[in-house]
Amino acid sequence: MKAIFYPITMKFETIIKNLIVNYSVLGIDPSFDNVYRQKLTFYRSQRGRRRTKSINKRLRLKKDFDSEIAYAYASNNIVIKHYIEENKSVPLWALFEVISLGNVGNYVACLNREDKEKVADFLNLYNSQYDENVKILEQSIFLIKDLRNAVAHNHIIFDCRFRKAQNVAQNLKATVKNKLHLEAETNFDILFDYLALLMIFLKESGNSRSELNSYITDFENSVNILYKSTEEIAHNKEPLPYSVYNLIIGERFKLKLNKLKEYIN
Repeated sequence: MKAIFYPITMKFETIIKNLIVNYSVLGIDPSFDNVYRQKLTFYRSQRGRRRTKSINKRLRLKKDFDSEIAYAYASNNIVIKHYIEENKSVPLWALFEVISLGNVGNYVACLNREDKEKVADFLNLYNSQYDENVKILEQSIFLIKDLRNAVAHNHIIFDCRFRKAQNVAQNLKATVKNKLHLEAETNFDILFDYLALLMIFLKESGNSRSELNSYITDFENSVNILYKSTEEIAHNKEPLPYSVYNLIIGERFKLKLNKLKEYIN
């Protein structure tokens, strides 16, 4: 499963970074200092405590990005070093090459509502009914970040223990349910739910059906290997009942997998 998810999460990261950079710098000076002033203004749409919270988040982001630049410079990153030594502001595209996926999520949280909506609209993911502040992007990034980090650092992923958030946002659950026409919402406590969300992002950003189907086939084959092992253990009366298989894979797996295939095709 780690081998399957690694290229998918990397592709997700590349896609989301590219889209956010493109819409952030469209028609303006692409330096981060300028983008920070002009585009990271979500706090202006907030009031009271929410406004204070948004401003604090924006200030922390500037501090984190400065630290990322300093680390990249100390690590002899050629691009960052060039801009620093030329006394120029680092362009957003160069900064996005060195920041973590978590900080991409923090950036999106600070981005003005208009640009968030443009990216979400491009991906056919914005629904004003249950996502008034266009949080679908940052929520997806933070959710996939946990999986991506677990895969990258070879941590356990089969039981989704990598998920840090206690509760998954309602609009994420609704997005997967509506796109795949599922009977019930997903809870992101099984790996299929993460595959489904990743496939939605990749499909809506223009990846080919053949590529996406190959990812799904690999996932299905991996599940079949586990099922076969479970069958063999059950026949030998070893202590691994099908209930454990269902905890890992989830109920009605075949039905949901077919729904995903229909959505892709």
